[in-house]
Amino acid sequence: MAFQVDDLRDLIELLAEKPEWRAQLRPLILGDEFDRLPRIVEELAEAQQRTEARVEELAEAQRRTEARVEELAEAQRRTESRIEGLTGRVEDLTEAQRRTESRLQEMGEKIDALTASIKMLSDQFTDDTGALYEVRFERKAPSLFGQWLRKPRVITLNELERVDEAEMSGALSPFDASQLRALDIIIQGLDKRESGYPETLLAVEVSRTLDDTGLDRAEARARLLAGLGYRALPAVGGKFATERLMNEAERRGILLRLIDQLN
Repeated sequence: MAFQVDDLRDLIELLAEKPEWRAQLRPLILGDEFDRLPRIVEELAEAQQRTEARVEELAEAQRRTEARVEELAEAQRRTESRIEGLTGRVEDLTEAQRRTESRLQEMGEKIDALTASIKMLSDQFTDDTGALYEVRFERKAPSLFGQWLRKPRVITLNELERVDEAEMSGALSPFDASQLRALDIIIQGLDKRESGYPETLLAVEVSRTLDDTGLDRAEARARLLAGLGYRALPAVGGKFATERLMNEAERRGILLRLIDQLN
């Protein structure tokens, strides 16, 4: 007998009235898979829970990562700011260094110039040059040459009128005039060694260490004065002289005044 539609309606109404029949028919209709459905649903729910938990873990990890990234970004900003500040400081220090080096260079140049000036003055007035001896000989002339002259005094070339007259007339050449002007000291006095104490000029050449050149200059310049009508004698003075030079001066009639120290 074929199952009609009406029979299906009747069955549905009957099953609606008989829940226990539905429970008996369900396995027959759905098979064994239906019985496992609650377990599957439960497993899916558990899987969903695990997924959500994992998602939450990942989200938390993401938040921590983002927080760490933000911390690193902030640290980077602080580092860049500090580097910028250090860069500015280094530039300031570099500029200060340049100014300091420039200042030191200027000071070095000034010190070098001052040192050169001091050396020049030292060279002019050191005991190793004749200039200082000339000044001291002038000051000490009476005591230094008193053994030969009475009333010795230092005079200048301008006080010798014959020199000026000879130069004006041409009797004294410009070269000879320059030689007389180069005389270290001219001392005027009365020669004690001669009767009548004739007025005498000493043409004195001064140097620290006496040598043959000093003897020659003194002798030549004394001759120039003698050529103008003056009684003139060559003389030399200094601190050191060899025995040979002292003997040579005595042989040539050149007065020599040797002293160890001048005060």
